[in-house]
Amino acid sequence: MEPLELDVDWAIPIGLIVNELISNSLKYAFPENCSGEIEVRLLQKDSHLHLIVSDNGIGMIENPPILGSGFGSELIRLLTRQLDGKMTQMTQPGTAIIFEFQTSKAA
Repeated sequence: MEPLELDVDWAIPIGLIVNELISNSLKYAFPENCSGEIEVRLLQKDSHLHLIVSDNGIGMIENPPILGSGFGSELIRLLTRQLDGKMTQMTQPGTAIIFEFQTSKAA
């Protein structure tokens, strides 16, 4: 990744989102000790941040059953809302979660 300076109010929620998504990939994307890759990208274009976390695992089924407490998924949704972002999920092959955050608002 290119170096990127973020205010702590942005860095902490984005770090928590990335942590949750990597944890989910490690737990669910590669069953039976299969190997795979997880990619994290954070790009800034003008006043927008683009965060992409993807893996080449087995992919997610639509409306998957909640395997854990569901807290991680809810945390990701809450942090995305806190940053006034939008989240898109793409599946098969693997899973990619794409976020867009607007870092500055028009007056």
